[in-house]
This record gives sequence, structure tokens and C-alpha cells, in this order.
Amino acid sequence: MALQNGVDIKTVSSMLDHYSVGFTLDTYARVTTDAQLKAAQTMGNILSRAV
Repeated sequence: MALQNGVDIKTVSSMLDHYSVGFTLDTYARVTTDAQLKAAQTMGNILSRAV
């Protein structure tokens, strides 16, 4: 839920006491995939306005 609400991965990893950010990303890949899609859409919108 933290990732979905904009908390950065490094902070989430630290809060969960994971040994690495990579472990956190592997564990919560579904959440980060959704975030990546949203980020790609946002960047597409920004770039389309810049052209």
C-alpha cells in the first residue's frame, strides 16, 4: 500500500527491514509494475505536450 501511495522503494525496504531494495522489488513486483505503467503514462503525457 505504501508503494501504491507514493512512498519510495528505499523507504519501504527500510521500514520492512529487508536486506536489500532488490528483495523488496522482487517481493512486490506487481505493485511496482502498476507504478511503472502509471509513470510511463505520465511521462507520455508530459512529452506529448512538449512537442
